[in-house]
Amino acid sequence: MSTSGFEKNNLLLTDIVPSMPQLLDNAKPLQTRVSEPAVPPPYPETAYQWLAKVLDGLIDFGQRHGHYGVINLSDSEYEWLDDVLEELIYSAGENQSHPLAPLMDFIIRIIANYEDKYVPKLTERFPELAEEAPIKTTNKNSKPPPYASELSDSELAAHAFFAIGCLLWQGGKAEKALSAYDTAIQLQPDYAEVYNNRGNIKSGLGSHDAALDDYDEAIRLNPNFMNAYINRGIVQLGLNDIDEARSNLQTALELSEQQRNPDFKSLVEEWLQRLNQMDSKQGNRKKPRRGGQWKGKVKIAEDFDELPESFTEVFRGDNE
Repeated sequence: MSTSGFEKNNLLLTDIVPSMPQLLDNAKPLQTRVSEPAVPPPYPETAYQWLAKVLDGLIDFGQRHGHYGVINLSDSEYEWLDDVLEELIYSAGENQSHPLAPLMDFIIRIIANYEDKYVPKLTERFPELAEEAPIKTTNKNSKPPPYASELSDSELAAHAFFAIGCLLWQGGKAEKALSAYDTAIQLQPDYAEVYNNRGNIKSGLGSHDAALDDYDEAIRLNPNFMNAYINRGIVQLGLNDIDEARSNLQTALELSEQQRNPDFKSLVEEWLQRLNQMDSKQGNRKKPRRGGQWKGKVKIAEDFDELPESFTEVFRGDNE
């Protein structure tokens, strides 16, 4: 019986949704969701605890071996990976849009690499079988998804840690999510989506300057990254940097129109409206107080008639 608890539900994330086929196909728009803090995580706490333990295990695994490629697994490592894979198969099945699919593909790759390199094939152990008809294998580990061949071991691992980070952030485990994103970036330094999502976590933790650095890097890697422009603009708005916020949101608005994304267009327009309201309020506060326009002129005015009209009106009163 499964203990992970990640049923086949729709993923509700605050940032980029890690759908592997989309990440590999630039022609497909990335799935994104706008955060709503009031919405509870869709999975039970035990599921996120399980995933956090898997994350720690995979990080330790990578540190001990130095990579996630072809590894001569120990019996205990092989058994642990197989147990994790069983949980993932139960949760995600063959649904490549499931948030755990990238992690499942990654585990399949590790096991397949090991079996191909170090586990003797039946035809090697029994040469007479080679003369017979090919044996159809039913091993669940032997059939990685079609797109897996397009990725290196490090890239596939990076996508897996990206998926883990998204889910752990969703489950309220910010520090663990940061650890997953950091590992993904170490494995694939040009992964713009990870920088964007990591910036969201840093912003949520109050590290706004660090968040802006991540958004900057995401945009450097992908100048048309609409999400990063939106997020950077929102953080700048929170820091009261109105001009920079407006510039980023205007860029995001142009990109939403170019990409024909009405949902994001509405979102950006809403933020621009908030920005204008804030700017208007600040403008009202910056207006000079009564008398501010003639302050200082009193000292240098040689004749009463030279004083500003607003000043002289105070003294005229009902005498006129």
